[in-house]
Amino acid sequence: MEFSGQTYQLAFSTEEPAGRINEYLLPGENLERYSKMIGVYTFPTLKDQTPQEAIKLLSAYMVSTNSMASYETHESKDKNAAIIDFLVFSPGATMAEYNVFKYVKEGENMKSLQFVARWYASRGDGALENARNFATSYLENRQEWVKKVDDMRIPEIYEQDYSIDPSLYVEEEPSAVETRAHPQEQASSAQAGS
Repeated sequence: MEFSGQTYQLAFSTEEPAGRINEYLLPGENLERYSKMIGVYTFPTLKDQTPQEAIKLLSAYMVSTNSMASYETHESKDKNAAIIDFLVFSPGATMAEYNVFKYVKEGENMKSLQFVARWYASRGDGALENARNFATSYLENRQEWVKKVDDMRIPEIYEQDYSIDPSLYVEEEPSAVETRAHPQEQASSAQAGS
């Protein structure tokens, strides 16, 4: 898969309660620590929602779980789509993650395309320069990334389970797969419990 001049390869595919997840990484990167990722998702559980309602659910969940999060919704060229982008930080701010999601309704199915850019904090010499480089990259590329996600057709979902890291499918460690859950799955689970 191509995005913004870079080639991504399938790294992870599984079925979750909310739908199918496909995650693509740059060659040589892994699921635990990567610089960029493309995600493709289906959400049969959101079949009665519009794309605009889906991003409202996602933004409410994101803000409730990450008080430092900031987000913005965007108009899509496709009137059947909705776009949201946001920046979140890990506990202790050791990692920043920028996300763009595009939600599209296709028949009865809700599909989503996600672009992620991550920055990992460093310590010691070069830490400040590292932080400046991320801030510069984020500020210079944000609008372009939103536009590229909007322009991109959501690819067909790969329906088989797959991982570049086979340990994610070891039955003794189900939490490894559970932690891969998409925020929308967590948001729809939280809504169902209310």
